[in-house]
Parts: sequence; structure tokens; C-alpha cells
Amino acid sequence: MNTAFAVDLFRQTLSAPRDAAARILALDLPRDWLWTALVLMGVLNGLVYSVVLQIGGPGEGGAAPMMPAALQSPLAFTMFLIGALVLTIVVLSWVGQLMGGKAAVKDILALIAWLQLLRLVVQLALIVLMLALPLAGLILVLVASVWGLVILVIFVDEAHEFGNVFKAAGAVILGFLGVLVGLSAIFGVLGALVVGGA
Repeated sequence: MNTAFAVDLFRQTLSAPRDAAARILALDLPRDWLWTALVLMGVLNGLVYSVVLQIGGPGEGGAAPMMPAALQSPLAFTMFLIGALVLTIVVLSWVGQLMGGKAAVKDILALIAWLQLLRLVVQLALIVLMLALPLAGLILVLVASVWGLVILVIFVDEAHEFGNVFKAAGAVILGFLGVLVGLSAIFGVLGALVVGGA
């Protein structure tokens, strides 16, 4: 994947997400390569996140107080992000299949890995805007969050071949609920281990 291809795919993802999803799936990239790319994106997003926290600062208006103390460490956040991404991929694949979808884990993995690359680009743009125009940075966050969800739903619809964005939206909602349950269970077990070891 060269730079020109990536830039073109980036533009297509923003303007025609369904076509971009079909294009990504058609690449049929190796599973090992995709998992490596996902972990790399998780690490890079974690590094950018730490920079955002530093820019936000420790004051009341900063980003740090809004996050749980356990996730204010870049390493902890990175591990959490990678774990959440893996869980999201598995759950979206499983829920979609239960609803009659056709996507395998590898298909969802390819799409989520690409979305994480886009997220990284947005995070970098956000850093620049936070330094120059804080209000514009806030607007970017809101727009990116909404459009990012729309793109995710369309990607899931294309991967599972539902042919129905509402069905895909239902799969995404159920998938997020499943991820929340999974993460809650993990945190519960970790909390019990910490308390038990104290």
C-alpha cells in the first residue's frame, strides 16, 4: 500500500465509505499483517493520546481529569485500546454472523485497522488545532465522532453484506454493548486480583 493509494483511500473513506470498504476487503491482506497493523495503530494512537493529555494539562479544563486515573498512563491506555479493539473485532464479527451476516473476523479486522489509521490522522490534526484554534479542535472532535460512527456502520453493512444500514447499526449497537460487558468483566477480574493481592 503506497502513499498515493492510502491518500486516495482516505478521501474515498470520507466521501464514499461503502466503496472504500469494498476496496479494502478486495485487497485480501494477510491476517498476520493485519493484526500487526492493528497493534501498531494502537501503540501510535496511545502515543498521540499522551500528547493530547499533555496539551490539555492538569487543569479543570484539561483532558486528563476527564479520564479514569488508571487510563491516564499512556501505556495503560495503549493496552486498554488494543484489548478493546480486539474485543470489538471479535464481537462485531460474531454478532453480525448471528444476524445473518457473512463477514469473517479477518474482514472486520481489515476495516477496523484502517479506521484506526484514520483515527490517528484525526488525532494529529486535533493536536494542531488545539494549539492554534481550540474551538475548531472541539468542532473537529464532534464532527469526526459522528461521521466516524456513520462510516463504521456502513463498513459493517458492506462486510456482512446486510444490504441494510439499519440492520448494520443494530449490529454495531449490540456489538458495543457486548464490548462493554466484556470490558466490565475484565476490569472486575483485575480489580478482584488487585484487592486480593493487596
